[in-house]
Amino acid sequence: MNHQCNAVDYEQFIPRETGFIFKFEKVGNTFIHTFIEGKLIEKVGLCPEFVVGKSLFEFLPPEQAQRKEIFYEKAWNGEHVNYEGSFGGIQYLAILNPVYHNGVTVEVIGTTIDITKEKVREKQVQQMEKLSVVGELAAGIAHEIRNPLTSMKGFAKIVKESVTDEKLIPYLEIMLDEMERINQIVNEFMFIAKPNENIRFQFTNINKLLSECIQFMGPQANLKSIKVEFDSEAQISLSCDRNQIKQVLINILQNAIEATEDNGHFIGVSLEEASADSVIITVSDKGCGISESRFNRLFEPFYSTKEKGTGLGLLTCKRIIDLHQGSIDIESRLGEGTTIKIVLPRNRNAESILIAE
Repeated sequence: MNHQCNAVDYEQFIPRETGFIFKFEKVGNTFIHTFIEGKLIEKVGLCPEFVVGKSLFEFLPPEQAQRKEIFYEKAWNGEHVNYEGSFGGIQYLAILNPVYHNGVTVEVIGTTIDITKEKVREKQVQQMEKLSVVGELAAGIAHEIRNPLTSMKGFAKIVKESVTDEKLIPYLEIMLDEMERINQIVNEFMFIAKPNENIRFQFTNINKLLSECIQFMGPQANLKSIKVEFDSEAQISLSCDRNQIKQVLINILQNAIEATEDNGHFIGVSLEEASADSVIITVSDKGCGISESRFNRLFEPFYSTKEKGTGLGLLTCKRIIDLHQGSIDIESRLGEGTTIKIVLPRNRNAESILIAE
């Protein structure tokens, strides 16, 4: 069947705010772009001058260019092609439609739409589904473990107090320490299963809380000759669950200490007002950093960068910060270090209990 070439009003196809439209032709064995327009071009770090008259390999990394060339070839051969990709931090959907004249493809019109927000929402839904499954699993496991664990701890303490052979005491202490570690893991499971349970907001002096956390982690930092420097220009109080925020801060400080090399290195902690309504807590280290492949999975349940980690620590931190209607942002470069920023709202008057410090 022969297809006739109709006059096309390209302007009507351009999704100006959320994407761009482009055209290409095949010259010899190379696809050359002949037109591009739309605001998304700037967002991905390109401009028409970089694209028009150029092939894919002249403005894209080789791997991306090779992948897209396959789609371009399919479209030139008469297929209507849809594909997803990412460039310059933007997730996009591209649609390629061939234009025919006398049954022969003369050009292809491509429309690209920014779907970054949709992808973020999709990932959030998937994460919530995972957490739901993890929560059900956690509740069951915690219930089954807690009862026999309590009995084991009780009996181990009785044996330790009554044992006559001094050589056995260190082994019993190791047993009790390991059972306490199991108990901590069970508690993390329980928090994931029912994060809203026992949450209690109160006005808390964050400077004082940070100082307490740094002091608590002092022995571990001293063992590695690491100095933790705390900088804050003003006394700041906010409405939060003191114990849960303390858990978050200790977890993050411990990660920073473990990631930092011994002798003379330091970890920076700062507290500042982001606005009249929120504050920022920042913890920075010059440690080993996190690779890109691991970084993308940091908040997944049961994923850990540590050899003996449970993969619940950062997940628990995120759940706590989410419950406080705040945010946690991590920036990291492999071999250069990691910076974690926690943003928390200043006031939750409806749910707060005023407590004098």
